[in-house]
Order: sequence, then C-alpha cells, then structure tokens
Amino acid sequence: MRIAFVIQRYGKDVLGGSEYECRQVAELLAQKHQIEVLSTCAKDYTTWKNEFPPGQEIINGILVHRFPNIAQREMEEFNKFSDWIYYHKHRLEEEFLWLQMQGPFCPGLIAFLKANQDRYDLFFFFTYLYYPTYWGLMEVGYKSILQPLAHKEPAIFLNIYSQMFSQPKALIFNTKAEAAFLAENFDLKDRLTAIIGGGVNFPSRVAFNQFRRKYNLPQSFILCAGRIDPGKGCQELSDFFLRYREKSPPLKLVFIGHLLMELPKHPDILYLGFLSEKEKLTAMKAASVVVIPSPLESLSFTLLEAFSVKIPVLVNAHSEVLKEHCLESNGGLYYSDYQEFSACLDFLLRPRLRRALGLQGYHYAQSQYHWSVIAKKYLDFIEQVQQESSYPRNKVKKT
Repeated sequence: MRIAFVIQRYGKDVLGGSEYECRQVAELLAQKHQIEVLSTCAKDYTTWKNEFPPGQEIINGILVHRFPNIAQREMEEFNKFSDWIYYHKHRLEEEFLWLQMQGPFCPGLIAFLKANQDRYDLFFFFTYLYYPTYWGLMEVGYKSILQPLAHKEPAIFLNIYSQMFSQPKALIFNTKAEAAFLAENFDLKDRLTAIIGGGVNFPSRVAFNQFRRKYNLPQSFILCAGRIDPGKGCQELSDFFLRYREKSPPLKLVFIGHLLMELPKHPDILYLGFLSEKEKLTAMKAASVVVIPSPLESLSFTLLEAFSVKIPVLVNAHSEVLKEHCLESNGGLYYSDYQEFSACLDFLLRPRLRRALGLQGYHYAQSQYHWSVIAKKYLDFIEQVQQESSYPRNKVKKT
C-alpha cells in the first residue's frame, strides 16, 4: 500500500512526543508498505518558522514532502485569543480563525492533499490539534486513520473538533484512558478503532556508573527528562522537591532535555542539557526514580523508556494516562499534591522496593510496548481498515 503520513513537523532532530511517535511508526510500516510523509518546513512548534527547505528529502529511506508555512505564530497574541475563546461564547468562524492562528498555517499542504488524494491508498494523521490535521481530514477523511494523541484540555472542546472527529475512517488510541475520554466526548460508534500506542527499544547493557562520574552525581538522585516548562509540571516539581529536600537526606533533582523555563538557583537542582538518546537512557538507569510531572500526556515515551532500563516512575495523578500505566504495571506511584509526592518519594527511595517496581515496569513495557508487539498491531489494523468499504466523502463547508 502507498500510505501518506501527515504531521505538523518531521525530522530526526525535531523534538516532540507526537513527532517522535509518528516517525517511529512511519519507519516501522515502511518495512512492508510504501510510506511518504507530508509535513511543513517548521522545526519549532512555538513559531512555525520555516527552517527546513521546501520540496522533497529522504529521511531514513522515507520520502518527505515539505510545504512552507505562510505565517508564523505569534504566541502572546495566540495565547490571549485562546484564553478568550475557551471560556466565552463565540461564533464558529472565530474558531476557524483560532485554528489558523494555532497553525501551522500551511494551505499548500492541504492543496497537495486535495490534488493527490487518489495517489495514496491511505492517509495517517498524527495529533488532532493542528491546522493540517483538521483541514486534511476534511479533504481525505474517508480513507484516513487519525491517531489523535488527545487528552483533556480546553481546545478539544471547541466545536470544530466535534466536526473533525466525524471525518476519519478509523482511529488509533495510545491508551485505554485516551480511548475512554474520546468515546465519552465524541460520537465514534461508526468508526473502526484500536488501542496500540508506540514502542520502545530495550538496551542490553547501560553503563550508568560512568555517567555518574562524568557529571559528578551522587548515588541517589531523581530525574526529570523531556521538555522543561511550567506547562509540563516542572515548576511544581521544583517547588515540591525543595520542600521535600528540607526534611530528606541528601538528594538531587536532575533535569535533562529542552529547557523552556528558569530553574530555581539551588545546589541540589541541576540541569545537564539536552542529551543523546543513548545518554538519556544512561541517565535514567543511573537515577533512583524518574519523575514525570506533566498533567497532560497521551502516552509518555519517558515512562516507557524508564521502564526499559528497570527504573520506577513517580507521575502526576492528574494525567489519567500516566496513572493508568502505573496501575497496570505496578511499576510506579502517582501524586496529586505535595503530601502524596513526599510520601511516594519516601517509598520509592527504598532500594528493595525501587528494584521490585522497576522490574515490574520492565515486564509491563516488554509485554505491551516492545516493537515486535506494536508492529503486529499496526499491520493487522491497517489491513482491517483497508478491507472495510470506504465511508462516504463527508466534508464540512469551509468558512
């Protein structure tokens, strides 16, 4: 089959969970199908500035078509408009304006979809939120799979998304929590659905003592990996840690990843920068606990990567997805306030308990998220979707 993946950003050096998952799945399916990617020239999701050249390039054997964005996003203006539209009565055309401001505003990509829809057997859209997904599904939803990567946030309750979720032929969810949330809020009964998610690799050996020596780290520290900003819960984590540190034995909080906020100036809070994938896993293996403070997650590769090196997690209970992983794996604990954070960390810093939970997380990830398991699920579901007769073309009038 010839399958086109549609994603707002794409590339080996593009940072983001949805973009990473899209690339992993595209490369996985390329082993059996002819895969192409339709994306924009943006590298940075905050501005959608055109940084990649328009046209075609090959990435890990996959043909990527890039289309330029015709406007950058002004975050201050967009955030102000978002705060208004989420909580005030408004017209549908104002939601379309919001979607254009959200971006990436790339009408050339949509024009290509419309003109070339018969060249592809199937379209695969990643993330529900952005302009290319909405308008792309309006053109080719009748032969598309949407992987929404959705969670409870104000944007998803806009009226335009009720229209959009009626368009795809099929949907793939990352977790049962995501599937339940979307089924509760949207009419999906006539759509094919599956719960699959993404996969992780399982390193055979990780030399973590060398990592500790390189960065002069103590035997015991907790690690937070990924995008470091207040929206990901990192400010709250820093505050909770400093309170905990007042009554705990010596302990450090280490951040790695893309820094988008100012960290507290404290000798026990360290930032090591953005690490390679290999060194990130080494950092996780060296840590006592991996903390995931984000209240909004649709899968969390960070959690699965921690499990892949047998390290337990401490997660934000406000994320139903993270909480579900902990309950199903017995590989971690979750907190909803400081008292729970403190109590959970006390338990997780006990070596025997920490090892037991890390091993249980490892077995969970092996059985549910090994790439061989994920590959079979994707290939079987795509075959099922292709065998079903197409839904009629059902477009929403553009305002």
